[in-house]
Amino acid sequence: MDQIPPGTDLTKTPAGKAPPGVDSNLVDPPSLAKATIVVTTVMIALASMFVLIRLSSIIFSGRRTAWDDYTCFIGFVLITVFSGLVIAFTNVARHVWDIPLSYLLAPSYLRFIFAQNIIQAPAVGFAKSSILLLYLRIFTVKPSMRYAIYAGLIFTGLLYGIHVPLVVGFCSPRGGSKILDFDSCAKLTVWGPVQGFFAMLLDVYIFILPFPVISQLKLPRGKRLGVYVLFGTAICGIVASTLAEVYRFQQWFHREDLNWHEAKLFICIIVEGYIAIIVGSMPALAAFFRSPAVSNSSLFKYVRSQISTHIFHTSHTNPSAKVTKTSGSSGTKRSYTRTESDTESNAQLRDDQYLELDDIPMSNANAYSHANGPNRDIEEGIIKKSVAIKQSEQSL
Repeated sequence: MDQIPPGTDLTKTPAGKAPPGVDSNLVDPPSLAKATIVVTTVMIALASMFVLIRLSSIIFSGRRTAWDDYTCFIGFVLITVFSGLVIAFTNVARHVWDIPLSYLLAPSYLRFIFAQNIIQAPAVGFAKSSILLLYLRIFTVKPSMRYAIYAGLIFTGLLYGIHVPLVVGFCSPRGGSKILDFDSCAKLTVWGPVQGFFAMLLDVYIFILPFPVISQLKLPRGKRLGVYVLFGTAICGIVASTLAEVYRFQQWFHREDLNWHEAKLFICIIVEGYIAIIVGSMPALAAFFRSPAVSNSSLFKYVRSQISTHIFHTSHTNPSAKVTKTSGSSGTKRSYTRTESDTESNAQLRDDQYLELDDIPMSNANAYSHANGPNRDIEEGIIKKSVAIKQSEQSL
């Protein structure tokens, strides 16, 4: 402020110096406002749909609300608040030489910087924690898996939790002022690329974590592929965090045009947060399509019949499959060849048996559970048919 001559009209003064050959445009300059609004609106709509489906699955299934649900809802609220703040200040999503100085010196803008810095990290942190807590709820057969999930949760808490005290320390108002210290807060751009790098590693970790467990599940090939696709959607988070890291480095190396690169970074952070919400709610979407209201609808039955017909014709070249039945009382194994006429619905077992290479219908899950020991109920339609995890030893 000391360098601004008295009487300067801040509304007509560019906030930065334009590069050689470029003129400042304070009237209708290039802006990322429209891109920010469009992307944010689309992501809010998609994430809202998944959150509502998740909430409905909790209500209609009667299951108790778990920690992954709470963190998902908290993350959704926080990332939506962050998105609202970003949209509210899209008037500064320009090159710095196209921004009137009055915009950047307005107390409301300086409060915005402080607020978005405080909310940003917890919002993404809660969203990603919900995925890990979901894993903890449905993939806890092996102690090693539990420990891996706990390690991921601790790492997530440290990575995003440390951001808040850093913002308070660097950006809090000083000297009796009611607005943040802009120069001190700008030093946090050093922390941005560091946090972004570890965020990428975390997304890769979240992506690969469930695959070793899924690979050991005894499922038909088509259903196993569906589970891989379901959890493979986490790769979108890797893409979003990678782009965010690119823009963090651009922001660091081109601090003379901070707002332009910051606007691109905000878009990526919003996408990254909402993708974490969507990925954590994907199992609820699967459960939604398996619910009676949807699965019994004529449209769903038609689509399912078309897919089943396609799969049938695809597998016509290999019409038989060997399935092993194991008696729960004697442990005796019997093998039979299932032909094309056999389907999942007519493959019947006595109460003291289980299908070792197939899944058990929910209506008979209790009977098989008593006969064969505990089953693992893979949650929310991922494999909603209570897959028997018990495995028999096979001779080489």
